[in-house]
Amino acid sequence: MPHKHYPGSTVGIIGSSVTSALLAQSAGKLGYRVASLVLNANNPVRQFASWQTVADAYDESALRYFAGRVDVVIAETGLLSNQDYQVLAKLTDVPLSEDLMAISTDRLIEKAYLDSKRCLVTPFSMITQLEDIKEAVEYIGFPCLLKATQRHLPQSDEHIILYNEEDYAAAQAKIEQGTCILEAWIPTEKRVSLTVVRNERGEVLLYPIFEVLQRGDSGGEQVRYPANVGLEVEREVRRVGQYLAEELHLIGALTVDYLVTSSGVVYVNGASIGLASEALFTIGSMSVSHFEAMARALVGLPLPELVPLSKAAIALPVEELNKENVLTQMMLRTDWGFALFNPIGNQPDFLMGKVIVTGDSLSNCERQIELTELLAK
Repeated sequence: MPHKHYPGSTVGIIGSSVTSALLAQSAGKLGYRVASLVLNANNPVRQFASWQTVADAYDESALRYFAGRVDVVIAETGLLSNQDYQVLAKLTDVPLSEDLMAISTDRLIEKAYLDSKRCLVTPFSMITQLEDIKEAVEYIGFPCLLKATQRHLPQSDEHIILYNEEDYAAAQAKIEQGTCILEAWIPTEKRVSLTVVRNERGEVLLYPIFEVLQRGDSGGEQVRYPANVGLEVEREVRRVGQYLAEELHLIGALTVDYLVTSSGVVYVNGASIGLASEALFTIGSMSVSHFEAMARALVGLPLPELVPLSKAAIALPVEELNKENVLTQMMLRTDWGFALFNPIGNQPDFLMGKVIVTGDSLSNCERQIELTELLAK
């Protein structure tokens, strides 16, 4: 049964990324105390937390200590196992169903769940030994992608692309670390995502579809809204996002990642539960940011109407930008969004986060980026 938490209650956040800092900031603005569990004292969450615990590991002892002192808890994806969530759930409010706990921690369960709900996913197979790969490539084919199933394990985000049998040695080393999942490589034209926020009342906010682009040395990973997709693709992306939020009895946020082929076929590439760094584009471009909406959903508050504040936006990682020009624009502009952090203990010129350039169109946003010389040369 979902719980309601009133201002003065403590929201516990496990993790130390910019997304956790933004959630902590949003919860504080709503009148809630924030507790933070991290592994490194130098982090952006610290300045927004009522108190912070720095642990050596996210082990049972640290989780029990933390859970016993908070009213509701949320963790960044990839930090905890399913068993860790079970430990937390015995001591505090964890707004995740059993399905959500399993999906958020295990890529194989996530893929199987999506497949069972008749979402179009890339062909996949469970891998426990090299022989499994040799059998799977008979129908998956080369190239294919090998991933660790358990997200909390070390190097779990280091995937291996298998182009041919010569890559089996690297695959064997990956398998020895734990059970894996082998996925087909689908040639795609676009990678787009959709963030959905739902509270325990069943109120849903469906954010606009955004496109994720890798710009390499000329801007890093950029998030762009609106995504340039056809009407049929947009309908399918929105349909799947809302359907999964309802089916999973979501309380919080869900970001669904899609692969779109040149012929308009939409594959569901993954469903990330909780905070999403890609959704930083909602700061400054939407009336309610992803982080405020998620904070509201976690504590049981109503979700306000979502209104776009601009027709287009491009989110840029500040690490790829000219810092001096970023700060100049921050002092001049009220129409852009800024999610900038300088964790306690760093030099004054150290910045992390994103700048969200807004405008009447994507071309207008690009022109502003060019004119303000934001991109580092």
